[in-house]
Parts: sequence; C-alpha cells; structure tokens
Amino acid sequence: MKNSSILILALSFFIALPSYANPIYEKNNFMKMRERFQKIDTNGDGLLSKDEMMSAQSDRIDKIFMNFDKNGDSKLSKKELRALRYELRKRINKFRNEEK
Repeated sequence: MKNSSILILALSFFIALPSYANPIYEKNNFMKMRERFQKIDTNGDGLLSKDEMMSAQSDRIDKIFMNFDKNGDSKLSKKELRALRYELRKRINKFRNEEK
C-alpha cells in the first residue's frame, strides 16, 4: 500500500509538472494543455469523465511500469521506485533550468 501511495504521489506530480506556465511560453503551454484535454476527452463531448481520466492515468502508469519495472514482475521494488524518483528529480531540475 505504501509503495502504491508513493507511486500515485509521484504520478500526480509528474502530471501536474507541465501545468506550471512560464509567462513567455504561456500561449504554447495553453495549446499543449488543450491538446492533452482533447486527447483525454475520447468521446469528444468537451468534458472529462472519471472513466476518461482513469483511462489516461492507466496509460501513464503502463508507460512508467514499462520503463521502471526492470524485472518485469508488474511490481515496483524499492530499488525501482528510487530509480523513478531519481528520474523525476532530473525532469524537475531540467524544467527549472528551462525557466531561467
């Protein structure tokens, strides 16, 4: 349970990271958010349902497991979670450096 809580927290942060807009790139960020919205809104009604959100998160979780579940057991070990956390830190630092 603790591992899944860490994973959910990490995924939430990973998903929220692109939403921090830099005023210089505000228009570009708006377009990216709009594209993400349209991709998640699979039925095209202009609204995001819980099922659509769950499906989008499932796709992201699958990608994370493909990248970090090195032994292929469909579980993330402490070592694999550390690697995930390290990768997230690298992405955060890269994002921060791009803002400067």
